[in-house]
Amino acid sequence: MGASRQVLVRTLAVLGVVLALPGVAESQVGIPSGLVQVALVAHVAPRGSIQNVSAERETGRMGSVREALVTVRVAANTGYQLVVRGSAVAGSRIWVRGVNGEFQELTAGSSVTVARGTRAAGQWDREVQYRIESAGDLKSLPVRYEIAINPTL
Repeated sequence: MGASRQVLVRTLAVLGVVLALPGVAESQVGIPSGLVQVALVAHVAPRGSIQNVSAERETGRMGSVREALVTVRVAANTGYQLVVRGSAVAGSRIWVRGVNGEFQELTAGSSVTVARGTRAAGQWDREVQYRIESAGDLKSLPVRYEIAINPTL
């Protein structure tokens, strides 16, 4: 027997075994076929932080009152409010422009909301405007910056 004939005989033998198997195909019951949409939802805890506060820079003067500007970099993944809280310094008065556009006086322990953020995640530079009346030369503004997070449920 030639080599090609042996290959043909073996192929026919394998084919005969395959054809001799039962011809019933089985499938799983209860799982429909077709497209199914799957949604993956990830929940991240709301958070925010103050990344940087620039040095105060003077923008103008009106008599004994000088105007200054500070840039605050805020990062958040939800809605937030940037708040300036005042502390007492004898012989000085400080006003800060609030989110409503009006200057409000800061006193020891009082606070003014100066910016509000949306729910989008990211980093923003917020400019905070001051008016300062001081008997002496203030080395730095007597304020503290805070961020209040507005989580969504």
